[in-house]
Amino acid sequence: DMGGTSTDVSRFAGRYEQVLETTLAGVTIQSPQLDVNTVASGGSSRLFWRNGMFVVGPESASAHPGPACYRKGGPLTITDANLITGHLAVEMFPKIFGAKEDEGLDEEVSKRLFEDLRKEIVGETGKEMTVDEVAQG
Repeated sequence: DMGGTSTDVSRFAGRYEQVLETTLAGVTIQSPQLDVNTVASGGSSRLFWRNGMFVVGPESASAHPGPACYRKGGPLTITDANLITGHLAVEMFPKIFGAKEDEGLDEEVSKRLFEDLRKEIVGETGKEMTVDEVAQG
C-alpha cells in the first residue's frame, strides 16, 4: 500500500507471512496478523541526483503541488517515476489535475523533468542513460 510519504510492504513467498504480536502506538496486540513493515518512501517522495547517487526523499511534494504529473508545478516524485515506467494505469485516474482540476495526469511534464535529470547525470558521470533508466533509478 503506497501513500504519499510511506509504503507498507509484506512478503509473499507462496504464503502470507504472519506475526503473532505487534506494538502499535505503544499498545501490544497479541493476535495473528499479516507481517507488514513500513518504508519511509511514498508516491510524493521527491527524487534527486546528489553526490553521484539517486536519492529518494525525505522531502515530499505533498498533496499541493503534488508530483509533477499533477499539473501544478510540482517536482519529480516516485509517482512520476511510476508513470514513466508504465507502472500506473493512467486510464484509471480521474481527471482532477491541473489548474481547473479537469485534466488527467501529465506524462509529458514528467518525461521533460526526467530528461533534465538525465542530462544532469550524463554531464556529471559521462554515462549515457535513457529517460526510462533514470526513472527506474
